[in-house]
Amino acid sequence: MKKLITVAVFAIFSASSALSLDITPSFGLSYNTAGFAGEGNERVGSDTGTVQSTTDEYGAFGADFASVFAEVQFGNIVAIGLDYVPGGIESPINKSRESEDSAVGSNGSGNSQVSVDFEELTTVYAKVNVPFLGGTYLKAGFSTVDVIVNESMESGNTYADVNTEGFMAGIGYNHEIANGFALRAEVSASQFDDVKTDNGVAAGSESVANGGRNVVQVESMWGAKGTVSLVKSF
Repeated sequence: MKKLITVAVFAIFSASSALSLDITPSFGLSYNTAGFAGEGNERVGSDTGTVQSTTDEYGAFGADFASVFAEVQFGNIVAIGLDYVPGGIESPINKSRESEDSAVGSNGSGNSQVSVDFEELTTVYAKVNVPFLGGTYLKAGFSTVDVIVNESMESGNTYADVNTEGFMAGIGYNHEIANGFALRAEVSASQFDDVKTDNGVAAGSESVANGGRNVVQVESMWGAKGTVSLVKSF
């Protein structure tokens, strides 16, 4: 997040020094309804170091969440902003194939569960008004997010948290009300880089006690959302 704040501040000061335009700061509160999807690959290892199974699955889930943003507009066309989701976006709970059955010396059925929280979702964006279409605007930005893995493993292993980044693009409409207030409606799509994590068992150290090495990779991650915002300009 700190990197994106630095980028946003640098962009604002660069634009303000390069353009002799009126500067209008704005702050907003947004309600978002989103869907996220990705393709996951789980490689389950045994206590002897061999790959016991490989599974590919495509998954998707929906979530509603709030976000806040700060924005600086230069003249009547271009604005640069920073959008932040203060809470986590929770995925459904999924059962993992990882478990350890000491009686047979291999992975058993178990009751291991995994869910993911997407936290600190932060986006630096540029918004460009389309004057001949009333309050219509286009938006493009760069996002980062922390992927927090919440696990309850029968073997006692834990999966490392990771982070990812990607790009977003959207289109919206800004309706001026009065006294600097406005309402916005927007739809956007996002794409994120692939992520990879494991259960903390190093290659070559597999045993009955740790249940073997498991590796999970998620790729082709994308999301789409609809957003309604209340904006105050000064």
